[in-house]
Amino acid sequence: MLSGMWVSPTARGQGVGRLLVDAVDRWSREEGAVRVVARVFDDNAPAVGLYTALGFVLDGPVVVSRRDPSRTWHSWVRPVVVATTGS
Repeated sequence: MLSGMWVSPTARGQGVGRLLVDAVDRWSREEGAVRVVARVFDDNAPAVGLYTALGFVLDGPVVVSRRDPSRTWHSWVRPVVVATTGS
């Protein structure tokens, strides 16, 4: 489960998110996982764009945030893959 990933605004757009997801993939593979699930707030367009670009697809129903009922999120899922950065 990948939840709460955050990249500093000064580092955004530089591939840091992709590197973090690659690290999660490596760890997941070592642990024997076959998929990675990310929880993403629906109003977080940059995160939705990142996960979509990395091959994640929607998985499951919309969920209302317990902390802020005005916000919703979805799970996004993809199989564990080999690092996309060549590392």
